[in-house]
Amino acid sequence: MLPWVKAPHGTLRGYWGGYPATPRPRPMPHELAAAFEADGPPAPFVAIVVPGRAQRTAAWAVSAALLVLFLAALPQLHRQLAPLRLLVPPYQAVLVLIALTTAWLLLAQARMLRSPALLLLCCAYWFSACMAAAFALSFPGLGSGPALPGAGAQTTAWLYFAWHGGFALGVLSYALAPAPAEPAPQQATRPLRVLPALAATTVLALGCVVLATAAAPWLPPLMRGDSDLGAKLVVALCSLSVGVLALLQLLRRRAGSLLDLWLRVTMLAWVLAVLLAGVLNHGRFDLAWYLGRVCTLLGDATVLLVLLLESNLLYARLADMQLRERALSLRRLRASEARFEATFEQAAVGMALVDPQGRWLRVNPRLCEILGYTAEQLVGSSSLDVLHPMDAIDSQQARQGLLQGTQSYSSAERRMLRKDGSEVWVQSTVALVRREDGAPDYFIVVIEDIQERKLLQRQILEVATAEQERIGHEIHDGIGQQLTALTLLASGLQRRLQQEGRSADAEALAQLRTHLEATLTQARALARGLASVDVDRQGLGDALRALAGGVRAASGLDCRYIGLTEFELDTAEQAVHLLRIAQEGLHNALRHSGATRIELRLQVQRDELVLQVLDDGMGIEEPPPRSGRLGLHIMAYRAGEIGARLYLRRRHQGGTELRCVMPLARRAAEPLPDSPGDEDEFVPAPPRSTAR
Repeated sequence: MLPWVKAPHGTLRGYWGGYPATPRPRPMPHELAAAFEADGPPAPFVAIVVPGRAQRTAAWAVSAALLVLFLAALPQLHRQLAPLRLLVPPYQAVLVLIALTTAWLLLAQARMLRSPALLLLCCAYWFSACMAAAFALSFPGLGSGPALPGAGAQTTAWLYFAWHGGFALGVLSYALAPAPAEPAPQQATRPLRVLPALAATTVLALGCVVLATAAAPWLPPLMRGDSDLGAKLVVALCSLSVGVLALLQLLRRRAGSLLDLWLRVTMLAWVLAVLLAGVLNHGRFDLAWYLGRVCTLLGDATVLLVLLLESNLLYARLADMQLRERALSLRRLRASEARFEATFEQAAVGMALVDPQGRWLRVNPRLCEILGYTAEQLVGSSSLDVLHPMDAIDSQQARQGLLQGTQSYSSAERRMLRKDGSEVWVQSTVALVRREDGAPDYFIVVIEDIQERKLLQRQILEVATAEQERIGHEIHDGIGQQLTALTLLASGLQRRLQQEGRSADAEALAQLRTHLEATLTQARALARGLASVDVDRQGLGDALRALAGGVRAASGLDCRYIGLTEFELDTAEQAVHLLRIAQEGLHNALRHSGATRIELRLQVQRDELVLQVLDDGMGIEEPPPRSGRLGLHIMAYRAGEIGARLYLRRRHQGGTELRCVMPLARRAAEPLPDSPGDEDEFVPAPPRSTAR
């Protein structure tokens, strides 16, 4: 359940004290709710808030004052006073203005709460405004006569009782309707028919006016001049009875709202007005008549004053809450910035902020320690300046992918250049922060030093390679020699058996010699695959051709090399890793593909060196398995060591293609195309970098 915001100590709490606990339109943050725990929440609608003890006391005090005024004036009610006819128009204008303003405020609450009861009450005040205007226009003795067309001597009296009885009837309808309540967020309610309701009320008011004017000859006279007649008492009692019924119905609401509380005061004043000006007086301009006008004014103004005061207090409290919420948000922002500062400055990994153009905006001490630069030396310079040329291309492509929104973050193993010129391997993770309008703001870069891990991986690879070479030597020098001796022995025994005429035994021994020779061939091929690789920068093409020839001679498969014959790499290490990748690719094709033809290709495409191993076998499953394929992981690691990318895919015409793409150093600082040829069809092998 969401917490409700409550007003703080020392703020404006209402002219009658604190507010009770009621729902409010929207929940506030938990911290703000805790800060406002002392008092009640703001009351957004007087039609649904439950009044507290202070409000009830105020209402009873006003009601008691009205009754005391009535009782005090009883002995002098028939005292005739000066006829102040000129005060009637401004007095009635004030009543019209009060009724219209009250109707407008109630209509706003009715539409927000979708309450038919409030709409009925709004129509009651709209009716009161219409009838008050008609009463003013029909009042006799003003200037040249009544301004209301068709008004006669009895029109004003009939309009007065229709006005007060009709308003009381509207309040009674409100009291009988279901009480207003705040609608649930997903509650389906009927839309209020505001215009039809106001139109019907206007027609009703016009009907009363027409009845009091055009039908006046058929109505009993209520007054003779300014004096009352006997029929007036009957009509006054009818109007009074409707007001009493409305008051009693409002009193029956035990859990009434703040609006119900002050409507009771209004109806009490309204009943007293009819009692004084219609029942207990003897005519116009006596004390009872004037007191009746005072009660009518008080009754009309009561609800309006409550609505206006509550609205002003609500806005004041909401403004105070907004200021407190803004202050709380500022404190939370400062606390968040402080936590970020502590995390940024004390992180065990390098952290940096980089602008969309690739310039360092801010770096933490750990990153400066990894690179050997000071923060002043890095800030403002390009982040590409400290990247290895072979990794700059991948970094630019990853940055473009983040800017274009094709990936949410990028993570890769990269080589960076220290201030002293040495290389350091890092795990770089980059994410883009965007502004509210979606435009790129800055990159968050997290850099972890993995130099020791890379050295350990290199040592493991070297140990594994050395162990392979040792096993190859033992196979060649040990098992190979023994198999050669057994083959020679079997050949000698075969000749002896043939000389002795034992042809069946000689034939069996010939089969044994054939198996021994095949085993010897396989052992020599295995030894060659495990032997050390001796290749220089210019010899990769020749080494690949020799590798294909050896496979063809050992297995009888159609294995060919197609590609460059003379090509110089930057380092011999690159040649060794590429040759080892080719060896592993050939080994996998021989063991798993069931191929009859294998091609080795080496060529330059778009200033990238591309090594391919193609076969026509059954093809690899897609996507390639991420685990359980040690050779695939070793090839991916070797590719990462030389800044290359490894791809594996099933060929459309059948078989498998292994492709290793290595950027050439002379184009390392220039952006590369998104994909070489049909590279977009490839499934990356277990990579050294990931992006999502």
